[in-house]
Amino acid sequence: MGYVTLSFVGMLLVLQLCFAIPKPDADSPASRHEFNTDNKLYKATLEQFVKVAIPLGEQYGHLLEKVLEDLKAHEEAANYETQIKHLEELVKASKHLKGDSDDETLHNILKLESDVVGAHEESKKSSKHHLVHDLFDKAGAKKFLEEFHKDFTEFFDGFDDAFEEYAKDLSDEEKADHEDFLKWFKEFKEADDFDNRFEKFVGFFKFFNSENILEIR
Repeated sequence: MGYVTLSFVGMLLVLQLCFAIPKPDADSPASRHEFNTDNKLYKATLEQFVKVAIPLGEQYGHLLEKVLEDLKAHEEAANYETQIKHLEELVKASKHLKGDSDDETLHNILKLESDVVGAHEESKKSSKHHLVHDLFDKAGAKKFLEEFHKDFTEFFDGFDDAFEEYAKDLSDEEKADHEDFLKWFKEFKEADDFDNRFEKFVGFFKFFNSENILEIR
C-alpha cells in the first residue's frame, strides 16, 4: 500500500465514536446472528465507518485538488498527463462518496481507496521521479498520516470491544459454524503492521456477503 493510499486510509479510520451494537428484537434476523448485511455487528461497524468517512473523504478530495493544481502548473506537466487524468478522476470520485445507503457508500469509499494506489505512479517520461510524492507532501499528506497513526488506534479499540461483546453472545454451535470468523479476528488483533491490519479489517465485511466488498477486493 503506497504513501498516498496510507494518507487516505488513515483519514477514513479516524473513528473516535464508540461502537454501539443495538439489541435487536427476538424475531429480527439480526438477533439470530445471521451472517448477512442485516447482522447487528456488521450494521454497527458500517454505520460508524461511514459516519466519519464522508467528511474525511471530502477533506482528502481537497488535498487531491491541491496536488492536481500544482501538477498542472508544473513545468513537467506535459510528462504527467496520465497522472493528471487519474487525479482528476479521483477528485470527481471524492465528491460523490455518499450513496443511497451505507452499503453503497462503503462501496464508493473502498473503490476510491483502491483507485488511489495509482495516483503516485512515477512518470516514465520525466526525470523528476518523486514529483507527485513531493506535491502530496506539500499539500499536507504527511500531517494526515501522522494524525492517522495517533487516531486509528481508537477506532480499532472500539471495534475490538464491539467484536468481543458480540462474540460472547454467540452460542457454541454458532462459534463452531463461524470458526473462520473468530480466527480472522484473532489474526486481525495480532497484526502489528498497518497495511496488514487495514486489509484484515476490510476483510471483516466479506464474512457478511457484502457484494460491495467482494467485487473490489
